[in-house]
Amino acid sequence: MDKKNNEWKRFLKSIAVFSLITFIIAAYPLYKYNSGVQLYSILSGFFISLINALLGFRLNIMAFEKSMKSFMVLVFGGLGLRMIIVIIFLVILLQFSFFEPFSLIASVFFFYILFISIEIYFLHQKQLTLKTIKDKHSE
Repeated sequence: MDKKNNEWKRFLKSIAVFSLITFIIAAYPLYKYNSGVQLYSILSGFFISLINALLGFRLNIMAFEKSMKSFMVLVFGGLGLRMIIVIIFLVILLQFSFFEPFSLIASVFFFYILFISIEIYFLHQKQLTLKTIKDKHSE
């Protein structure tokens, strides 16, 4: 359990660092050129992608405890299901809110790509760690 918490903390730290760097880089252009509605749209897109990434990482960590078939179903099925939920949520927001469409969709897309990259990196690291442990036990 402690190892899972450590992975979770490392993932959260990476998400926080990359988010902070992104917002620092974007701070001046956002302040200078965007309206309030665009800023709310960008922040909403960030939070949609953030929730998606946090749920995905939890699901992926859970998948590592399963058989290979269950792992593939959880990882790829979870990815597809989360993508469908994000799209449905975007459609609802665009239909029933005041958000600026381009800013909302662009920020969801940008942060989705950023967070999924971090998620893949952590999955790869976890796989390498498990492989190393397995190789040591087989010796």
